[in-house]
Amino acid sequence: MNQGSLAKLGRSALLCLALTATALISVACYVKTTAARLADEYSIVWNDNSTCSIHSYIPQYSAFGIPGKLFKLFASEAFFRVYAKDGTLLKSSEWLLWQSEFTTAERSQWVFGHAIYPTATGYEGWNIPACGQEINSRQVKVN
Repeated sequence: MNQGSLAKLGRSALLCLALTATALISVACYVKTTAARLADEYSIVWNDNSTCSIHSYIPQYSAFGIPGKLFKLFASEAFFRVYAKDGTLLKSSEWLLWQSEFTTAERSQWVFGHAIYPTATGYEGWNIPACGQEINSRQVKVN
């Protein structure tokens, strides 16, 4: 083989690798979004002011058969979304891929105006100004 044919073979291998990686990422995104769309709502918890709610969802990877079971090995068993009273999505843990979230043993909750949810490393959450406490709230504000 001459040097030109080796370079051509290298480019072909690189192109094949890039196309394979693109296909795998596309399939993973499809599985993730469809499992979220089919997710079962596990719980809803309203804040004290009833201005926002945190929803717990369990994605349905089982809808994809064996590929879904393989994907579930590397994905969280739950995700959480915070909605305003009018239904506007304010926050979501759906695409926080580095977190391992769960919801059946412990549930999401509101603590001093913060939406928190359970993860494998403790609790994570958000301070959402739109869900903040009203001036006459019974809770003490936390700095």
